[in-house]
Amino acid sequence: MGVITSESEHVSPVSAARLYKAIVLDASNVFPKALPNFIKSAETLEGDGGPGTIKKLTLAEGLGYVKHHVDAIDTENFVYNYSVIEGSALTEPLEKICYEYKLVPTPEGGCIVKSASKYYTKGDEQLAEEYVKAGKERSAGFTKAVEAYLVANPDYN
Repeated sequence: MGVITSESEHVSPVSAARLYKAIVLDASNVFPKALPNFIKSAETLEGDGGPGTIKKLTLAEGLGYVKHHVDAIDTENFVYNYSVIEGSALTEPLEKICYEYKLVPTPEGGCIVKSASKYYTKGDEQLAEEYVKAGKERSAGFTKAVEAYLVANPDYN
């Protein structure tokens, strides 16, 4: 099995606690509102939200779905790790994709969003650099859409 890792970080104007709540704890409500052209619904299929929980994102028409397995969650330190285990995101030659997020509060009231994506390929197969770059851009766009939703909805707690 091959492993390709991609890391990124960016500064968010949204506090770590607020962004973490929206992305991790309240995803079923926030995702369809923040990304209405991409996510139709988000639901928990198994578990209580902690490690071992299985979540499903139903994507927009024709895009399929994605199932996530929660690997680790640390609400005090704003850490969330999950793996994509099934669905339309796992095209050949991918076996799984693991994501690691950490939100670091900044003195200005926002946070630094640190993320790492690990792409596990079947056998010794390689993954095109363009695929990894596109995944990094999708991930950043996803986070920025949630940030935009939170900025536009200051009453969301």
